[in-house]
Amino acid sequence: MHFNKNKATTGGNMIQRYMEKQLTSLHHASVPSVTNYKDKVIAFLTGALVIILLPYIHIGIIHLKLWVPAKTRVFRNNCSCSCFDTVFRGEYEQPGTTTYKHVYFNATWQTLRIWILTVIFILLAYESIKYLIPLARRRNLRISMFILYVINIYPHYYSWWSYFSYYNEDFYSYYKHHMLFTITELMSSAVVLNLCDVRNEFVSWKILAIVSINIMHVLVGGMDQFIHEVIYGHGARFHKARNIGLMVPDILHVAVPLWAFHKYLVRKELQWKDIFYKEELLMCIVFISIGTLIGRLL
Repeated sequence: MHFNKNKATTGGNMIQRYMEKQLTSLHHASVPSVTNYKDKVIAFLTGALVIILLPYIHIGIIHLKLWVPAKTRVFRNNCSCSCFDTVFRGEYEQPGTTTYKHVYFNATWQTLRIWILTVIFILLAYESIKYLIPLARRRNLRISMFILYVINIYPHYYSWWSYFSYYNEDFYSYYKHHMLFTITELMSSAVVLNLCDVRNEFVSWKILAIVSINIMHVLVGGMDQFIHEVIYGHGARFHKARNIGLMVPDILHVAVPLWAFHKYLVRKELQWKDIFYKEELLMCIVFISIGTLIGRLL
């Protein structure tokens, strides 16, 4: 029997090429999965870090170390609370004078609202970070819009903390007024997030939406507290710091989009009049006017 070495070699090469092809296909198929996994892990860790650090910076550093460092110390062994309904403690504890606990919460609708609000804000924060991480890793992040996202963290956190306080203390004098700011601020942030992706081009309505909302914020905030407490100096230090922290992001949300859009027009060799319609500008003026009026009335 005659054995053909050439045929054997050819068959071996075919098997080798087939195996190499399959392994290459497997490698290429796994790359997106690994990349997506890394994005999710980085987004989770970043989101967790931001959400954990914000209350610590707020209460553990700014309040405890800077704002009210001379607060009277609480002695845990001889303090008590008579306002705790003990529902979540079940049969282990009864209402009355209860011993020290790090966290008290009562079984009320206000507590449920605080929980709902907190969950929503945490999810929104995480989802926004999860959206940004892949953009940054693939160099699709528009820096100018990302700066607006970062600088608006404080106003959003301030809103969450304010609603927490409203419900916790049953104090609703500024609730409707603040709700106007929160809703419009979320709308503005949604557009900013969209424009954080360089693949999403600047269009007139997006720029006008951001600018109009924040001009309204500047006008209402200025007439509301900023001029009285900051410009005229009638506010306490923490009032001034708060008002500046809320006003600066609004001003930047007007200036930065217009500046970025101007650069975009120059690059495209376009004129402002070629992009904006008179109807759009008129709608912006109407929105700013009505929004400012409502903000002053609430």
